[in-house]
Amino acid sequence: MKLRLLFGTLALGILPNIALNAQENDRIFKDGYDHSLQDYITRKIKPAGVSADSVKAKKKWTRDDYVTIPKFGGYIVTHYKYDSREGANGGEGFNLRMLRLYVDGKVFRDFNYRVQMEVSGNPAGSEQTGASARVIDAFINWMHWKELGIKAGEFKRNFTMENPSNPWDIGGGDYSLLVKRMTGLGANQDLNGDPHNSGGRDLGIQVHGSLFPCKKDGHRYLAYQFGVFNGQGINSGDKDRKKDIIGALFVEPLKGLKIAGFGWRGSYFNTQYGLGTSYARWAASVSYENKDWLFRTEYARHIGSSWNKTDLAYTGPDHADGWYALACIPVWRWIRLNLKYDAFRSDMRDMGSLRSIYSVCAELRPHKNLMLQLQYNHDYDKMRTAKASNQFWAMAYIRF
Repeated sequence: MKLRLLFGTLALGILPNIALNAQENDRIFKDGYDHSLQDYITRKIKPAGVSADSVKAKKKWTRDDYVTIPKFGGYIVTHYKYDSREGANGGEGFNLRMLRLYVDGKVFRDFNYRVQMEVSGNPAGSEQTGASARVIDAFINWMHWKELGIKAGEFKRNFTMENPSNPWDIGGGDYSLLVKRMTGLGANQDLNGDPHNSGGRDLGIQVHGSLFPCKKDGHRYLAYQFGVFNGQGINSGDKDRKKDIIGALFVEPLKGLKIAGFGWRGSYFNTQYGLGTSYARWAASVSYENKDWLFRTEYARHIGSSWNKTDLAYTGPDHADGWYALACIPVWRWIRLNLKYDAFRSDMRDMGSLRSIYSVCAELRPHKNLMLQLQYNHDYDKMRTAKASNQFWAMAYIRF
């Protein structure tokens, strides 16, 4: 009897409080959003002598202050290729070069996010080529100040100017050899034992920002990027408990003219063979962009150790380098001519390892979401063949 009386008394005291808390929760989550943070901020920022309620009346947060409606989109790149090189038939014909889908948006004004998938390629997938459907971007970027931002997740490595650019803006039908061989955008197992094509991306965190705005036109004289990454490429955890360090510094003395330097200290552990390699890379870049005009040149060097996977032994130091020069020249309102010289040496001490590509690309953009390209490449790889190959490409890019 005493226990029943005790529980009854507790219930009479607790139930009204539960009802009040429920009402408070309904008020906090009005419209589906937690307004307690807004209430706290308005109390903190109210001017002296002014009540928090009057501040709230003047400063009403909308839904977009909490989270924006996600934006869904994607793009398709179709490709036709002809190659005069003997034995290159496997690379000829029509193909779906790229199909990507993405979603991005904003949370609490200052947090941008993006998730992007590449869904083209071999349905069976391949660890060696990275051709299966996969997540390639998944990051959140905090940018309250232009001087300081923090990006975390899976995203492009901040090495070279070209690598962070999307395929629409690189000025031609393909990325440069040095970008594909040094950033993980293409399989680069001859450099550090990494067989993956990671799309130039890795998992990590990056601090970035721009400083010293120009009073005349608003451009910033100095920008920086500093990142710490796993070093194993996309969708892969750290295997050797070492981290890649990549840093970049940009100087823009005149609007549109950028001079940059990049440094990279990294390692990769090949789980298939149980071998790890360490390496260092650096790059120097100059770019000038004005409306549809673009000139860019970059040089990069790789210094590491090479190994022979047949006998699982290191064969000595590995020094590779690459460079390119690009000019994009407007011809008419939506027609541009892109000229490029691209070169890479797998052994910078031996000119016999040089591969060089001369490209001419006619680019047509009749609509902001449609781009057509016709490209000719003169490709001479001394290590592969004694003869140069002539390549003709036709590409269509569609965004949605």
